Parts: sequence; C-alpha cells; structure tokens
Amino acid sequence: MRKLFASVALLFVFVLSCFASDITGSWKGVVKIPNRDDLELTYRLKTDGGSLTGSVISQYGEIPLLDGKIKDDQFSFKMEIGEYVVEQTGTMYQDSIVIKSNFRGTDLRGTFTKIK
Repeated sequence: MRKLFASVALLFVFVLSCFASDITGSWKGVVKIPNRDDLELTYRLKTDGGSLTGSVISQYGEIPLLDGKIKDDQFSFKMEIGEYVVEQTGTMYQDSIVIKSNFRGTDLRGTFTKIK
C-alpha cells in the first residue's frame, strides 16, 4: 500500500511539473484599461526550473521580465515601465493564463491564450 501511495504521489508531482513547463511559449491577449482603449499584449515566456524569463510585447515596444518565478500553476515577475516597477502575478490554466497587476493604483487583469 505504501508503494502504491508513493507511486501515485510521484506521478502527481511529475504531472504538475509537466504542467508548469507548459507555460513556455508565446501568449496573446488583451488587458482592459478603465477609461482607455484595450491594450493588446503578447508575452513570450520561458521556464528554467523555478525561474521564469521572457518579455512582453505591445504596440509601444518590448519590455523584459525581471525576477520571474514559477511554482506549480502560479507565477510572478516584475517589469520596469518608465520609472515604475510593476509586479505581476499569474495563474496557469489548461488552455490560458491570467495575469494580474496594479499600475499606479489601477487593478489590471488579462487573459492570454497560447499562440500555436
């Protein structure tokens, strides 16, 4: 019984690690900004163990991600936007990622789907 439980536990950890590595790639979506036009963004993400690297691309250019971390289906990173450092957190789902942040007092949220 202990061997069966250990095997199931190891299989679960393996499945979670495969799921977490699935964030690597390009993700496209829109962030709704109150009282302004929606902002289309593309995130290019890559994982290396518990580290998350990449960039975000918009009509204004490309910004690298800083201090990225990923654990299971949760991830976080920072971006420098002008003089501001914006912290962003995200959750990975089977077919999308949701990224949340607060920029100058405004809560922002976007849902992004993987570009194939």
